[in-house]
Amino acid sequence: MPTPPRPLHRTATVATTLVLATAFMLPAAAAQAASGGDTRPAGAPSSSSAPPSPGDTGHEEKTTNDSREGDYAAYTLDPTSPLVLVNEHHPLHPRDYVPQDLVAVNGSGARMVPEAAAALERLLAAARDDGHALIVESAYRSYDYQVGLFRRYTNMYGEAYASRISARPGTSEHQLGLSADIGVASGQCSLKACLADLPAGKWTAAHAAEYGFIIRYPQGRQEITGYNFEPWHLRYLGVDAAQEMREQEVDTFEQYSDELAAIRAARQAEARREAAAAQASRDAAAERRQRIAEETGWMPDWARTAYGQ
Repeated sequence: MPTPPRPLHRTATVATTLVLATAFMLPAAAAQAASGGDTRPAGAPSSSSAPPSPGDTGHEEKTTNDSREGDYAAYTLDPTSPLVLVNEHHPLHPRDYVPQDLVAVNGSGARMVPEAAAALERLLAAARDDGHALIVESAYRSYDYQVGLFRRYTNMYGEAYASRISARPGTSEHQLGLSADIGVASGQCSLKACLADLPAGKWTAAHAAEYGFIIRYPQGRQEITGYNFEPWHLRYLGVDAAQEMREQEVDTFEQYSDELAAIRAARQAEARREAAAAQASRDAAAERRQRIAEETGWMPDWARTAYGQ
């Protein structure tokens, strides 16, 4: 009896499987190789691409803004920050706040937080070197002291005028330990606007920023600051912030704080956009993996393994 021919249907099935698997695997594998599991949006440069051109957004610029944002965190709430804004509309939290560390300035009875005290001592020394005998008339004031001071001014001048020359309790920068009232050793123009016309007053206005201070209540800015011109009132911000205000010709801390708030808002908005884009990319990658799994579900195990599933 002749041997019957060997059936061919098994061989044909395997061959068909291989052909179809190859057809699916090649384009999908190419896509996977191109993406490499990367979650970058389409069109974004790969890590091996050329470095950004000078016109691209630089890392250094972002780092600078991030640094300012870190310094500015919760500026209306953190009384320990040199950049905290305190005025009638931004009272201290808590109102009876007391700095943890206060040190005497230059051996005087006036006290400030250590960083501000050291900076003020450097300013006083530099003024002496240039021939100006500056002194500290007052610095830190407690909440209770401010209660009595504001009450006394109110009794003398009425509340409306008292609020122009003295802070209501809980809204005084002196309570931070970051502010000081200065004068000249002779007592001339003590706590008066004419200090600005004295050589020592002019020197202070010209050099305060070099030591991290600003004239907190400048002339002609009463509607912004809420206070009359006080060339004797120095506020410590730190050298970077004080110098930046000078370079940008921003003369009130309220305006500078608004700029910092705008930077913070912009950085937060950028972070939200980046987070949303990253999530969309992750969702797209998950959807792509799910689609590939569905399309290759019919494959034998060895084919899916070769495919990377």
